[in-house]
Amino acid sequence: MLHVHHKQYLPQREPWEYPLENLITYCEKCHEGHHPEPNQRRQLVEGGFYRWSELPAMLGFEPRGYLSQDAAGVVRCGCFRLDYNPDAPDIVLPGTDEFIARQALKFHEQRSFVPVFVKGSDFGWEYCGRYRVEGLTRSEAEISLHEHRAKGRDAAISMVLFLQKES
Repeated sequence: MLHVHHKQYLPQREPWEYPLENLITYCEKCHEGHHPEPNQRRQLVEGGFYRWSELPAMLGFEPRGYLSQDAAGVVRCGCFRLDYNPDAPDIVLPGTDEFIARQALKFHEQRSFVPVFVKGSDFGWEYCGRYRVEGLTRSEAEISLHEHRAKGRDAAISMVLFLQKES
């Protein structure tokens, strides 16, 4: 049995008044995963959309945006905006800020996969799966290509990270 899921609830709208872009079809079991029983911890569903306020309970820690690290400096998750990273989650474009660049290098050094989310302009944060850095380049030609595509950025790009999805 298929169920229609609303990616985001809009105020003062009836369920049938939503734009089609706000709707997605799930099987019954997957749809139930988006609407858990009260006090039941939800599992992340690949392709599912989540409010920022939902992420701490689901991840078990408070994400800080971009690359969230624990006290030891280990990257625990990635949260990437599509206006800054138009090819996320596969390609991430760290800025030139020293802290941001250090986080990117730390992510490159670690071999563990982490949950990754992307945010477009409309809905919440989409869970894309678990990723790790497969490669990094500081090639000026590669950076220039991505700077041209990332029109929402006001900051320069320091490097390009190529992410690999866990299979």
